[in-house]
Amino acid sequence: MRHISRRTWLKGALGATLALPTLEFFSAGTASAQSGGAPRLLVYFLPNGRVPEWWVPSGGSGALSFPAESAALQPFANRALSVVNLDNIAARESPGAAHAMGTSTVMSGVRFPDLAGLKCNTTLDQYVAQEVGGMSRFKSLQFSAGEPATCDVGGSPCPYTQCISWAAPGQPLIPTINPARAFDQLFDTSVDGLKGEKAEIRKISRRSLLDFVLEDAHDLERKLGSEDKTRLEAYFTSFREVEQRLTSEAVTDACPLPAAAPGGTLAYQERVGAFQEIMKLAFQCDQTRVISFMIEFGLSQRTHDFLGAPGQHHAISHGDPGQLRRVETWHAQQIAGLLTMLQDTPDIDGSSLLDNTMVLVMPSMGIGTVHDHSRVCPLIFGAQNHVQTTGQRVQADGVPLANLHVSLLEVFGIEGQFGNNGMIFGDYGAGTLQGIRA
Repeated sequence: MRHISRRTWLKGALGATLALPTLEFFSAGTASAQSGGAPRLLVYFLPNGRVPEWWVPSGGSGALSFPAESAALQPFANRALSVVNLDNIAARESPGAAHAMGTSTVMSGVRFPDLAGLKCNTTLDQYVAQEVGGMSRFKSLQFSAGEPATCDVGGSPCPYTQCISWAAPGQPLIPTINPARAFDQLFDTSVDGLKGEKAEIRKISRRSLLDFVLEDAHDLERKLGSEDKTRLEAYFTSFREVEQRLTSEAVTDACPLPAAAPGGTLAYQERVGAFQEIMKLAFQCDQTRVISFMIEFGLSQRTHDFLGAPGQHHAISHGDPGQLRRVETWHAQQIAGLLTMLQDTPDIDGSSLLDNTMVLVMPSMGIGTVHDHSRVCPLIFGAQNHVQTTGQRVQADGVPLANLHVSLLEVFGIEGQFGNNGMIFGDYGAGTLQGIRA
């Protein structure tokens, strides 16, 4: 990852970061971040598939070897788990265009019978957020360095290529695409632009309003039938999340933040770097335990002139291996940069953020040239107390991708049946995948 200079980050603002704290004061509220509890989850999405020869490491049994195009990940080979050739049956069996179906099903495992409305279901990260996200200020966060462009051909709704996180059927979680806005969402200590005594007065008025609305809703609940009570309970859930965000402190004085937010007009490569810094800070400052990040949207038309790859990403994935190699190599470098930040940042138990965070790097498909959904090859890094990220390789030819998700649910201590037609997860997750849990 190209390091973002302080000049770029601050865009001319002066100031210094605070000294890195031990964050011991978080210990009572962050037990699950420690080795004995569930890890954090970061899903890192890659568009337009991956060329296996450039992406999939050889070896295993503690000795993974990454190809030249992904050599930036080699320092993390002993912290990695490579899962090879999972079959995303949901994408293959859905009627929409390949990129929309790959992006929308890769975390949900749900087949779409048609393209009317929004058919996607609750995604893996959101089941995890329901389990481990309640103790943090934000149950989950969604970010993307992409910019809205062509969604996909064939009438697929835009959320199918521009979201990988879904709270429920028909409820896509739209990612924040501006790093400055994401930073303010997490760390702005003002209240509606106010600071000091005026900000405290505004906080009190917010709490009073929230209490009034909640009391009024509970009065209404006693008069409702069962179906309306179910709908109202969903409202209460959303309400409590909003209440937690509005009334809890964004950060403490000890949280090591930059003196200003990232600039609002960053170039693409700088936005990627800024988001990765923000994700690290979000975990470090205990703002959330679950993040999904799309380095670009599912049908990425991004040009990478700064790499000498001026062709649109989707187009070069179908016919210009020279340019595509530069893009996929750069993607691997960005992932390595994020892993380095997580590894170098202490967590509250004395280990690193990477030790307590499972980073799931999920391509939208196998090789993009032929829209191959039957050979999806994710990588998992970190959280070695929970996942076999010790330089292992799992050959999973023909195994449903949704079985990986079943295994990861177990990693987070989530039991039950969340799928359709007797499946545990999605439409095809019938059981666990061996070699995943530690």
